[in-house]
Formats: sequence, structure tokens, C-alpha cells
Amino acid sequence: MVAVEQGFVRQSYPAMIAIILAGTCAGFLFHNFHPARVFMGDTGSMLLGLLLTSITITVTGQFDANTAQQEFNSSGLVVFLPILLPLLVIALPLSDLVLAVLRRTLAGKSPFAPDRGHLHHRLLDMGHSHVRAVLLMYLWAGIVAFAAVSLSIFDSPVIVLTVTALVAMCAAGLIALPRLRRRGLLRWSGRREAVPAENHHPTSDG
Repeated sequence: MVAVEQGFVRQSYPAMIAIILAGTCAGFLFHNFHPARVFMGDTGSMLLGLLLTSITITVTGQFDANTAQQEFNSSGLVVFLPILLPLLVIALPLSDLVLAVLRRTLAGKSPFAPDRGHLHHRLLDMGHSHVRAVLLMYLWAGIVAFAAVSLSIFDSPVIVLTVTALVAMCAAGLIALPRLRRRGLLRWSGRREAVPAENHHPTSDG
């Protein structure tokens, strides 16, 4: 199942695996969304990693950097796109893993020691609910993945980066919304308590 289109050797096997994997994950997330009824174990997560790695290796082996550079009129960065794209798509969980290892190692603990420093824990501590924390993490993962895929497809990186920056600013505002709301409530309650003493008229004895 190999086809040639515009000088590219296009394989349908990685695309088929990616589509099947996306459908499987979507069906699993339907039952895994809060409150979850099904949880993924180590076998499922390792299978996902194996399939993503196989897709990356297969596409990289059939990628002609010279032809791609001529077709897209891009810089030498296109050579590393087959490797960078999967890493950028999973940038959010990968960064959470790296930060957890660094945080625990610098604190003198084992990298496998549990703590409440993960991204979803921080979102919960900021005042977000479980559902909102999950949706925010979906949003950030979608922003990074959209930017990575768009940079590999479109020929105008300035527009892609501008749109990504605007959406990222809106996402940052949504993350800080509970803290801003809490500050507003504290200021409003403080103004109500700070009523001038002359406004309170004591009752006279007669």
C-alpha cells in the first residue's frame, strides 16, 4: 500500500495506525472522563507509546528532506519534523514528566515518589474543578499540537504563531480565572467591612 504523490513516497500504514489509535483513544476517553468508570493501566499506556513510536519511525524512514525542502520552500528545520511533531503533540504530558523528575530529584526524593506537584494538581489547587482542569489540559495540548502540525503544513509561520499566541493568551486567562475571581471577592468583601464608623449611629438611652 505505497503510493507516490508529488515526489513523496506516501505510506498509508502510519496513517491507518494513527486513525485507529485516535478512534480507540476517543472511545476510551468517553468512559474515562470524570467521574471515570474505566482507568488505563501500564499495558495500555505502553501500547500507546509503542504505536506512536512505530508511526514516527515509519514516517521518518520514508521522508525525503531534499524533496520536502524544495516543495515547502522551508528551512532545514523540515528535516527534523518527523521527530519533532510527535514530541510536540505530547509536549504537555512530556513536560509534566520532566518537571516531576526534576522537582523530586532536586528535593532529594526518588523520581518515583508521589506528590501533588503535577499540572492537574496545581489546577485543582488554584480552584478549578476536575472537569475544568481536564478540559484546560486538553486545550493546552490542542494548542501545541495545532501549532506543530500547522507549521509543518502551511507556508506562513507568522500567521500560525500569531493565532497560537492569541489562543494561548486566552487559555492563560482561563487558568487564572479562579484566582482573579477570588481576589475580586476578597476586595468586594473588604470594601463592605470597611464601612466608616460615622455611618453607624449608636442607639441613645433616652
